[in-house]
Amino acid sequence: MMLRIKTPAKINLGLKILGKRIDGYHELETLFQMVDLFDHLELEERPQGIEIECATPGIPTGETNLVFRAARLLQNDFPDRARGVRVRLTKQIPAGAGLGGGSGNAAGALLALNVLWDLKLPREHLIPYAHKIGSDVPFFLLSPCALGRGRGELLESLQPSKKFNVVLVYPRFSVATSWVYQNLNLKLTNSENDISILRKFLCKSQFGDLGSRLFNDLEPVVTERFPVIQSIKDALRTQGAAGCLLSGSGSTVFGLFDKENLANQAVAALREHDWDLYLTRSVRSFSEFLPEEILDYPKSSGERS
Repeated sequence: MMLRIKTPAKINLGLKILGKRIDGYHELETLFQMVDLFDHLELEERPQGIEIECATPGIPTGETNLVFRAARLLQNDFPDRARGVRVRLTKQIPAGAGLGGGSGNAAGALLALNVLWDLKLPREHLIPYAHKIGSDVPFFLLSPCALGRGRGELLESLQPSKKFNVVLVYPRFSVATSWVYQNLNLKLTNSENDISILRKFLCKSQFGDLGSRLFNDLEPVVTERFPVIQSIKDALRTQGAAGCLLSGSGSTVFGLFDKENLANQAVAALREHDWDLYLTRSVRSFSEFLPEEILDYPKSSGERS
């Protein structure tokens, strides 16, 4: 049996760091939103073992790959049914870019392997496995838009009233999340930033107001080290973005555009720079990218499609 699945990127419309926890991680609040830039996974059942194939340089194919970790967790708990798998991963989402590509891959693998190995697990039963893989992974199982707390893994599903256009600008270098947090000065974060205000504007599709209030407490750290981040934000504003922000720990900057023609014009104008550009839209439903055999397997009262 073989399954093909697309896994989306995410942006953080707001990211507030509340403090450092006793476990060494940071307590935060964030507003996650999926966008329609996708990686592709092709999973083929094998008699045994886990094989990861990826042609993109720098992507690990061994035990540090998050898809590998997802498969191994299921194999450990279901040794009689979770046999082997070969996964071909085709990357379109840049790695180390603040877009959650690896986390989305892991979540997609959990969903696909549940079907491939016929584990019969409701989607909510996959979330504990997602927690073990990474803080962002549970989001990709819950909802295309969510409010995250804790390390980002305590989630509340949200539903914006309409789609919006997002231009992603990747400056062709990655940023290590660990480095960003190590250099974060909590005394310099803005205590007035409020996730609840962003949530209200997003759910009411008030994109002008949303754009004017975007914030990311990690952005000053990255911008100080990489001034091109500010240059990208300035360029997006010049092209009429309602708001622009570093996504997560970077390095991708996104711009919000209420009108598709303005987003198209922005992409055309920014092509003169040595940046990778992606014209995307927000995702509102899993049905926009998940195949029916995964959406319908198994039916669960807690599942959101």
